[in-house]
Amino acid sequence: MSPGRILIIVIVLLGHYYPGSILHATDVQTSPILYYHESAEEPELAQLINEFDYDAYLSDGITEFEKMTLLKDWVYSHIPYALNYNDSELRNAIHILRRARQGSPFLCSNIASVYLLCSVSRGWTARYILLRRPTNEEHAGNDIWSNQYRKWVYIDPTWNIHIEKSGIPLSIYEIRNEWLKNKGSRIMYVFGAGKSAKRYRPRDLPIIRQDSDIWRYIPLDRTWLGYTHEIALLGRNDFFSCCGKQGSPAWEPMYLIRDRTNRKDKITAFFNKRKRSRPKLLFYDLNRVDIAISQQRGTRKGFYPGTAEVRLDAFGKYNYTPNFMEFLVKINNADWKIMDDRFPIKLAPGVNVVRARIMNRFGVLGPVSVRSIIIKKQLHK
Repeated sequence: MSPGRILIIVIVLLGHYYPGSILHATDVQTSPILYYHESAEEPELAQLINEFDYDAYLSDGITEFEKMTLLKDWVYSHIPYALNYNDSELRNAIHILRRARQGSPFLCSNIASVYLLCSVSRGWTARYILLRRPTNEEHAGNDIWSNQYRKWVYIDPTWNIHIEKSGIPLSIYEIRNEWLKNKGSRIMYVFGAGKSAKRYRPRDLPIIRQDSDIWRYIPLDRTWLGYTHEIALLGRNDFFSCCGKQGSPAWEPMYLIRDRTNRKDKITAFFNKRKRSRPKLLFYDLNRVDIAISQQRGTRKGFYPGTAEVRLDAFGKYNYTPNFMEFLVKINNADWKIMDDRFPIKLAPGVNVVRARIMNRFGVLGPVSVRSIIIKKQLHK
């Protein structure tokens, strides 16, 4: 195991939150922040995906991100919206979807919980994001890690939107920067998914729709970007393991982005959780493999003959791989193979290329990392 790898599988004592709760395994990330990832072994994840069969709806998507937006569209169409504050802290997606099937409406906090857990059930890493306007209205949405774009992307299943700039989906922090720099004049609001997706420019706002009460209660207009005034990230997506039916005791850890724009704001929000964090710490990479290649001792660097040692690391200072299972490696034109985090390779004259990626315990592949070493010529004996 490489020295930089930090992967801790622990048993979370749920009785601390709910006496008599069942024990479940949780993947605990310790760097760059503390974060609790739902385990691939959590039985309610399989129950969720089997009972509601959203996989069939996502099959129309070709790319990973198309499937993520189709899931947003599915959640939006399956949960009615209303100002139902009695259930505002209900985070169990199975309970929410069962009741929604009978016509019960829910708030953004519940809808974001459903999108989060449905994403996790498919092997994606989604996070719970809390937002607040300068006038103190709050909202909940999701960040999701895209292996396709190698970045975090903000998904809002309550309004069924994500936001793009020049065709690239943005994270919630990138959206905030667009709001602060140019009032969102260069972004595109993308409603829905697939062939039915609709794109709205700032000049098209407000968006008028009749398929959900959210558009009547809280229209999406030019003030919507004000929700990024204050951003809080909940440091867990293990809602099945840690939280049981209700989520109120499990709002820790929470990380707050505070800067010169909002640092003088005296409004106390997000349960008084005032732990401030630098954005770099919160928007780290996932599923990235760092490749290091070192030649055999005593061999002149860049020359043949010799061997090299390859070292793989999926747990760097600003990188983490939830539910890690294995490394897959491709050397030059050979087939992909399962490899350890350290292994030797024989060097040949010319360019030697090592490609590596992870597979998690859901069977989801991470992006491909590439590293090469050039051997200039053969040394004479």
